[in-house]
Amino acid sequence: MKVRFFAVFMALAAVPAAAQTPAPQTPATPAGAAQAPAAAQSAAVPATRPFTADAGIMFSVIKPDKVADFEMVMGRVKDGLAKSTDPQRKQQALSWRVFKGVEAGPGGNIVYIWLVDPPVKDADYTVTAILTEAFPNEAQDLWAKYTACFVSGQTMLNLKLTTNMSPTAGTPK
Repeated sequence: MKVRFFAVFMALAAVPAAAQTPAPQTPATPAGAAQAPAAAQSAAVPATRPFTADAGIMFSVIKPDKVADFEMVMGRVKDGLAKSTDPQRKQQALSWRVFKGVEAGPGGNIVYIWLVDPPVKDADYTVTAILTEAFPNEAQDLWAKYTACFVSGQTMLNLKLTTNMSPTAGTPK
């Protein structure tokens, strides 16, 4: 597992800026929630975040003083997936893991990686969608905390398996 994590980390370090997240849009205000201040509304989120391949990763660089907030929001995402009655959301939770780098990254920042293996293909992994569905009255506050955690945006990669080194594995298609 350490080798797999290191390989994924090194691959991400080589990702050009063009592979960064798609053009953003502002999150919708959940029904019944108060309108967020203009500063919170300026935080952007992609319309959807589907993983469409054999596996997917999301790479996030988090400010060291915001680690607790990031982990709290990810815990709420986990809670939202667990309480969902949507079978697709339940399926997402089965293969979505969040890893934290043991060593600090550049500038003392903390590196997190979501490993989604296998993904629910074409399902929306957008944090705001999950939070809004599960916690409509908290979603704006959680989103504001979440976006304040990032040093920069996230990098999302869909991964196609080309070689499985396991002696019992078949040939990837």
